[in-house]
Amino acid sequence: MDGERPVYGEFAEPQATDGAMVVDMCAAALSGLDRNIARRLHYFKMPDGPFVVGREGVARERHGRRIYFNVNAPVGPFGSMAERSLIDPTFSFAVPDGVADDVAAALGNAGLAAWLSLSWRARVRPGESVLILGATGLSGLIAVTAAKQLGAGRVIAAGRNRAALERAKRLGADATLDLAAAGDLVTAYRDAAGGAVDVVVDFVFGAPGEAALEVLALHGRFLHIGSMAGQSITLRGAPIRRTCADVLGFAYYHAPIDVQAQAYGELCRLAAAGELALDVETRPLADIAAAWDARAAGNRRRQVLVP
Repeated sequence: MDGERPVYGEFAEPQATDGAMVVDMCAAALSGLDRNIARRLHYFKMPDGPFVVGREGVARERHGRRIYFNVNAPVGPFGSMAERSLIDPTFSFAVPDGVADDVAAALGNAGLAAWLSLSWRARVRPGESVLILGATGLSGLIAVTAAKQLGAGRVIAAGRNRAALERAKRLGADATLDLAAAGDLVTAYRDAAGGAVDVVVDFVFGAPGEAALEVLALHGRFLHIGSMAGQSITLRGAPIRRTCADVLGFAYYHAPIDVQAQAYGELCRLAAAGELALDVETRPLADIAAAWDARAAGNRRRQVLVP
């Protein structure tokens, strides 16, 4: 990375050190997290000067074992969008057989954010209702499947892309809600849920997230993951006191590594069975600029780069 936009070119070869090993990269998915880190807008910081983009990926260690490593693993200035990278193996685990490299990479940030928000952070219980805000993105669609797999009784998918909302319904959502046409969001949430909501998984924040706090059930849990609709909300005391609610921040990489590995294995199993919404566009590393610009051009597929 050099400046605001990544460029394809030569970079120094990583060298193993105490506690860090060189891996041969197989695939790296480009996420919003990568974009924010690259622009130095995230609390994850890269060293000053040029650096390699990418904080997670699928790689082979020197004995040939295929591994996934999370955002805590790369040792700067080396990242995952390269032929080789330098990582702390503490933050890695095996990739199951039968899953292609690009799919395995795409399941990392997006899949673990969806699954672990429900299983590990919210501890969703069988029969509970789940409202997913931003259910039309990759993580949101995976969260629909995850909620059903984890036993949720009613899943409400909310977003602004009608085609993706139809897809959420095919994946098992019991109700969908077009946020762009909903009007009064509190009423719309209650109508879609048939009452209060036990768990809110919020990928958007802003006004949609603020309204969702008003519909939490007793001991409800609100999980803040993303900020696509706004960086802040007004948190009123009365609703969260009335329901004894938990307002929880979440990032998948804070979960214990064995918990991440177990969730990742489930995601790989579902992907292999064709039960996840996972649209992947795989490009060579040389096409990093096109991958970087794809979302702005309206391309909703997860961009994956391979050496």
